[in-house]
Amino acid sequence: MADFARVKALAFDYYGTIADKQALAAEIDERFPGQGAAFAKLWFAQIQRYCFQVGQMERHITWDELTIAGFNFACADMGLEVPHVLRDQWIKADTRLPVYPEVPEALARLATRFGLYVLSMATPWMIEKSQANAGIAEYFKDVISAEPHKVYKPGRAAYEVGQREIGVAVEELGFVSGNAFDVIGAANFGYPTIWVRRYGQALDELGQEPDLVVKNLKEMAEALGT
Repeated sequence: MADFARVKALAFDYYGTIADKQALAAEIDERFPGQGAAFAKLWFAQIQRYCFQVGQMERHITWDELTIAGFNFACADMGLEVPHVLRDQWIKADTRLPVYPEVPEALARLATRFGLYVLSMATPWMIEKSQANAGIAEYFKDVISAEPHKVYKPGRAAYEVGQREIGVAVEELGFVSGNAFDVIGAANFGYPTIWVRRYGQALDELGQEPDLVVKNLKEMAEALGT
């Protein structure tokens, strides 16, 4: 297990860790009753798959393009016809999704000991607007995205971006995510890792495990002594 006493900063994945992506399901249900959760899950999973795929292909496609491609795939797979205006509205929901209930208080506690950062693949301005809407921007020193560097998680280069821009040693930067693939990728790079396992998900069995597993950020703050 990593020695968290040596950790000086924490880098958070944002969507699914701090902001609640599943909240969009209710909005989709208003147009397609009973299909919101399945559509949102497939859409987001497909975006992740495309990140993996273009990484293996050594080809860069922008995050915005991957988001639309994942949306179109989900529509085709589920047989739904969604006007572009509504599609764009749901994409922009990333700026107004609620954060999980415990997040503001937990971030305030963590910020007393650690420098807090976001390390994401998403477009930085959307994350910054989301932070502002949720009233949590003050807790973060910076929003770092791998996308402008034309790399995606879980490739090692994406995690290297965070370590390089924050400017601390790998063992001094803890990585926090609610996504199992992300935690495994960060562990593979060498970060001390914390998995926020909100929904009891299974961990991918690829020979890497998180150093700390918690149910939410409040539990994480307590485990780290803040």
